[in-house]
Amino acid sequence: MSDNMNPYSDSNQPAENNKPPKTGGLLSNYKTQQPNQNPPNAQSTPGSNSASLPGGPARSNSSLLRGSFAQHSPAQNSPSMNGGQYPQYSPSQQYPAGGQQQWSPVRQPQPGQQYPGQQFPPAPVDPQQASLRQRHGLLSNTVDMMRRWSGKFASVAGQPPAQPPEPYMERYRPSALVPASEMPLPRRAKPWKRSRVLRINQQIRQRRLKANKGGPGRVLVIALVTLLVLVMMGSFGSTAYGYSYYLQQQPRMEEYTSQHIDQNTRIYDRNGVLLYEAYDNATSAYSGRRVAIRYEDVPLVMQNAMTAIEDKTFWTNSGIDPLAIVRAGASNYGGGSTLTQQVIKNMTRDTAPSYQRKLNEASMAIGLTQQYPKTKIMELYFNVAPFGAQTYGVEVAAEDYFNLRPNCQTNKVCVPGVSNLDYNTSTKKHDPILALARASFLAGQPNAPSATDPTIDVANKTRALDRQKLVLNAMISQGMTVDGKPDGQLITPEIAKKAEDLMAKQKFTPYKRQMRAPHFVNYVIDQMVAALGGGNAGYHAFLTGGYNIRTTIDVNLVDYTERAMKRHLYQSEVQKVTGFSLTLNVDNNVHNSAAVVMDSKTGEILAMNGSVDYNSVDPKVNGQYNSAVNARPPGSTFKPFDYATAFQMGWNPGIVLQDNRTYFPNAGPAGTLIPVANDEQATEASQGGSVYYFPSDYGQIWTGRPLTVRQATAGSLNIPAIKAMQFAGGAAVLNTVQRLGITTQKNNGLAWAIGSTDVSPLQMANAYQTFANGGVRIKPQSILNVWDNLGNNLYQYDPGKANAGRVFSPQVSYLMTSVLIDEPDRRTEFANDYDLSFADIDPACATSRACEHQVAAKTGTTDGFKDNWTIGYTPDVTVAVWVGNADDSKMNNVIGITGAAPIWHSVIERTLGVCNKDTKYINNFQVGDDVDCGPNYKFRFSKNPQWKFDVPPGIHQASLSAATGLAGGGQMDWVIDGQDPQR
Repeated sequence: MSDNMNPYSDSNQPAENNKPPKTGGLLSNYKTQQPNQNPPNAQSTPGSNSASLPGGPARSNSSLLRGSFAQHSPAQNSPSMNGGQYPQYSPSQQYPAGGQQQWSPVRQPQPGQQYPGQQFPPAPVDPQQASLRQRHGLLSNTVDMMRRWSGKFASVAGQPPAQPPEPYMERYRPSALVPASEMPLPRRAKPWKRSRVLRINQQIRQRRLKANKGGPGRVLVIALVTLLVLVMMGSFGSTAYGYSYYLQQQPRMEEYTSQHIDQNTRIYDRNGVLLYEAYDNATSAYSGRRVAIRYEDVPLVMQNAMTAIEDKTFWTNSGIDPLAIVRAGASNYGGGSTLTQQVIKNMTRDTAPSYQRKLNEASMAIGLTQQYPKTKIMELYFNVAPFGAQTYGVEVAAEDYFNLRPNCQTNKVCVPGVSNLDYNTSTKKHDPILALARASFLAGQPNAPSATDPTIDVANKTRALDRQKLVLNAMISQGMTVDGKPDGQLITPEIAKKAEDLMAKQKFTPYKRQMRAPHFVNYVIDQMVAALGGGNAGYHAFLTGGYNIRTTIDVNLVDYTERAMKRHLYQSEVQKVTGFSLTLNVDNNVHNSAAVVMDSKTGEILAMNGSVDYNSVDPKVNGQYNSAVNARPPGSTFKPFDYATAFQMGWNPGIVLQDNRTYFPNAGPAGTLIPVANDEQATEASQGGSVYYFPSDYGQIWTGRPLTVRQATAGSLNIPAIKAMQFAGGAAVLNTVQRLGITTQKNNGLAWAIGSTDVSPLQMANAYQTFANGGVRIKPQSILNVWDNLGNNLYQYDPGKANAGRVFSPQVSYLMTSVLIDEPDRRTEFANDYDLSFADIDPACATSRACEHQVAAKTGTTDGFKDNWTIGYTPDVTVAVWVGNADDSKMNNVIGITGAAPIWHSVIERTLGVCNKDTKYINNFQVGDDVDCGPNYKFRFSKNPQWKFDVPPGIHQASLSAATGLAGGGQMDWVIDGQDPQR
């Protein structure tokens, strides 16, 4: 379209810097007209004539506005239409005093107004010029634009273009301006009137011209063209606004698409058995279970079912479906959102029924489609859409509704359950119609998940089945196949009926979150929360991080340990020391127990039981309280730490100590007299915090004879242990136990030597593990691997790089181990009770220290009979067992071998692969515990355990005196090379 005759056309503008003039649409000069440009140097408005310019003829003011005024500053030279130059304004230029004022192309400012870098003297205001200046601005720009378009319309209509007005003939103006009030009024001219004949002829010519040019048709053309132009202008404006709004929404879209999708965290045992599934169910109304999957894991039939019912143009639309929006608006029912818009809605979590939300979703959906492939959008949808009342994502729905659980192997991508929609868990076969049934059922859920969740009630299931029929009908109408493949079998009404029947027979049960090995699981959660930053932030990260945590325990061993506890505490059993059949919880007031099993060489926790029954509300049990990690007085199980510290200072198991009545100074100086008359008063004074300490052995007696460390340990005597700590020094023993990982200990006097200060079973097991591992302590390990659902390895425990440190030399460790495996010396206290040995496996162990199945063990009972312990180890495994009552009530007639030892014996043998369920007798003593053994365990040592301890180099057996512990006498015991005692 040409507008050469339009004086405002860009083609009529002078060239800028010898460049061709600009051409184009309405926004071609948009940047040059911005407010931050130099103010336009206009003195006249379009439609008026400019005054004569020096050096050239009069010029159209409109051309001046569109040309140099819009694109030149006052300091620039601009070419005139005849090739001349406009005069250049200099800040120093002044008007001649009293002379004739010369017109300049530079716009004159208001009086007193200044432009940057320019100064103007005050000038009188010309009313005509003020009027012209007032017209210039937004309104004059609008008038300019309408005139340009009017010229274009006239050209389209065939009308002759408007001719430029005649040059303005300006009269002579005096040098001094005359006020308007003094100027003479112009004389009124008489109007000219045509004759009647001329008027009639003019009307005839106009009617003839109108008839020749189409008459009403021409008016219609003009009207249609005008309407088209108006629509174009409106469309252009709305498009510009829409694009601006789209750009504003893109940062939000990118923020939502880059946000973390909350996912369940799973905790497994070492063999991949699911122990617990953690997720956020309290933070918001959108909290729930979700497991992220990849696009390639979703079967084609599942994808087709979803697009058929929710967005049949998904693969081709731009993120929105205008026709669907129109249909939804006409029906006033909704449902016009595409899958992409639903992704935005589910990620923004905005469900307010407003046009603003829909506008936001549409804008962001378009941006999402522009930036991401459709496969990624489909993946996002299947991960964020609700498929149940508190079920988010198709993977969790497949687990809940069809029991299709994921297969997560260590540091590999999890194979989700939804990828096996065609798998029949009963027949163990694949069925494509079953996959169609499940896919069409799942595809119907996101529309109203709370109303169609089939696990809630029968009414919900009925609605879900009705929704499934709609999905199947949509798939039939769209020509989809059973397996989703293009060359597959088309879905027919008969096939759809089979799919409907399969789901009608399906039984749906509500999801129930379970926790196996609960005390251990909570222990792991605490560790993960601490590793993720601690506090509420760390806990939320754990709940929503989507971690797969493979732990160190074998849940079958945990279950077996609980069965062993209940068997020995709650069922009648012959007590081997007394020969009586008793039930401990009834006859001896023993109701609770805790146990820890550790790998001696790696520090891995193989089992942790914090109580006999996690669900018990009995105050003597307090099931949810984890006694395995909470401290109790360890009693005589603490004594090996006293002796091992003394062994580091030159002692050996053959050192002789007197076990007799002894008064130990507690705080008084040497020579302090004992102000009591008898032993009973001394005992009271000692317990009341006197200046002396007066302990006794079990039963308030003393042997009154010299005993070696080996014998004193086997008899669990107190006086020799206190003397050993006196020899080593309390500070040295404290240093030893701290290096063993015992953090709850403090040196609170000599009573500390016999276990009066609290220690947890976990820490006691870790300390004994140090002896089993040749003197090297390894920090307890509860987690083997952590990885996400995509197989990214986040953590892996390497036993070769374990957090370990040497506490004792191998020689000192073996000296202590040799004492604790001595079953023959224990006979003086425990007679024919061999629960602290493997005599049931190897009868020689009842009478010989050098049997082929060795195990080191120590019992402990606290004053007041509130705590009873047994701790022991082999080269492979360490087990610590505590029994007592959660309310700290006193047990009745329980000694070290009675309460904890039978449980310890059952657990440690089962760990090594031995099952002693059946009761039998070997050498006149009973073996067998009547505990269901359960499955075999998959430990590194379960098939080939190490039954004997290796004797390290650097030690030898020496002949020692049983009376003095010095060289000679014929009693053989272990001594570190170079430390043989002399006479």
